[in-house]
Amino acid sequence: MKKVVKIIFISILLIILFPLYASTENIPWYKDAVFYEIFVRSFADSDGDKVGDLIGLTQKINYLNTGSKESENDLKIDAIWLMPIFSSVSYHGYDVTDYYDINPEYGILEDFENFISEAHKRGIKVILDLVVNHTSSKHPWFISASSSYTSPYRDYYVWSTQKPDKGPVNLWYQKPTGYYYALFWSEMPDLNFDNPKVREEVKKIAKFWIEKGVDGFRLDAAKHIYDENYKNISWWQEFYSYLRGIKPDIYLVGEVWDNEFTIAEYYKGLPSNFNFPLSDKIISSVANQKDLGIVEFINYERDLFRENNSDFADAIFLRNHDQNRVKTGFGGNIDKAILAASIYLTLPGTPFIYYGEEIGMEGAKPDEYIREPFKWTDNMKSPEQTYWIKPFYNLPNNGTSVETLDKDPKSILNQYRKLIRSRINHKALALGDIEKVKTKDNSTLAYIRYYGDEKILVIHNLNRIQNTFSLKDTIQEIIYLRNVILNENELILEPFSTAIVKIP
Repeated sequence: MKKVVKIIFISILLIILFPLYASTENIPWYKDAVFYEIFVRSFADSDGDKVGDLIGLTQKINYLNTGSKESENDLKIDAIWLMPIFSSVSYHGYDVTDYYDINPEYGILEDFENFISEAHKRGIKVILDLVVNHTSSKHPWFISASSSYTSPYRDYYVWSTQKPDKGPVNLWYQKPTGYYYALFWSEMPDLNFDNPKVREEVKKIAKFWIEKGVDGFRLDAAKHIYDENYKNISWWQEFYSYLRGIKPDIYLVGEVWDNEFTIAEYYKGLPSNFNFPLSDKIISSVANQKDLGIVEFINYERDLFRENNSDFADAIFLRNHDQNRVKTGFGGNIDKAILAASIYLTLPGTPFIYYGEEIGMEGAKPDEYIREPFKWTDNMKSPEQTYWIKPFYNLPNNGTSVETLDKDPKSILNQYRKLIRSRINHKALALGDIEKVKTKDNSTLAYIRYYGDEKILVIHNLNRIQNTFSLKDTIQEIIYLRNVILNENELILEPFSTAIVKIP
């Protein structure tokens, strides 16, 4: 009888505890991660040639995360996205000449393996930029394909004996053996995914890097593999299924630069996609000093995404390597840059930080000038400083550098550190749902993030003038305040300020 009672007691205990356990332990690692996007060429140099490399990145990895919970001067980044590191003839790397080797300017395979090892020691995951919509025109496949009609690689690309007179006729380029299709540039010929051999080659490439320790891939030009979305989605379903067979917790995030409806479609094939419409909504709200319906838009999008993938991971960001930098978009206003960061780092989703945004780097097109050297010191003379291009925006001695900002507790760098730690320490901010809180006008943005029993109230003053917010609940814990004064049950919000508090 006692044995039966004991079994019943244990069963009841498991029923009570299992949902709590499942809610925290069975969540994919990327759901509550904070990513950091790195252009290796611009980040850190190890050999004095002023070009960033993998050894330099490894030497500076403690800036991102030391692996110690007690450390206060790292960013507490959980995952890194490396822009292309494969062999290439261009500075940016988006035209690959060898998918199985490292760009010699960045190092060798051994350097990469060491970097992965050091990252994983600190609990940092690593994903690579996988560029497979096209190759370089200097890739051996294309050199062979364009030199002979009978090349074994001829059907790796899209060819026509005559220049098409319908459709995107300006995207066809001529070689002595015919016309080939290249969406982005004549020197980036598109691969032919109707050829099963191409699909197998891409799987083989991904498998190679997974076996090197990679935790996932950012899928460049994910919606351009085929002209039709349904064919793209079918391919990514095939690819994702294959990779999960090798590594069940593999992370894939698609670059689907489109509206929320198209992005929602791609959740049929991918676990995560970049949320371009949301980034524009946040930037526009801060620029216009009024909430343009951020929370309503998020919940609307999440319903769309959920229809195609109940376990979707929304990849949220402000700007990336293809867009003008945040601070420049705000006319150099550092308070608006911090406010924008405070908004997206307290929203649902998996945040991606573009390198340098956390120190207020500036930049505008052309692309080279939104990918300028990361500034470690203000005079830009430290040994690890890259200088592959003469900067136009992030000049020496302009006050924007890790060394300078590290000393100022109010700096944008230290605000990023505090905000990321807030996500780490409070599951409601990392994993919770979101609910809009009514405010007296749209110059104040307020919402509640909730997860289990935890409720966190977030308030932002988008206005350039002081504002107030009346609290209906008792504050249990002050998580983060920037330019906010507590006055009993009222918050006095200075211009472009943020308050994050735990409530009952």
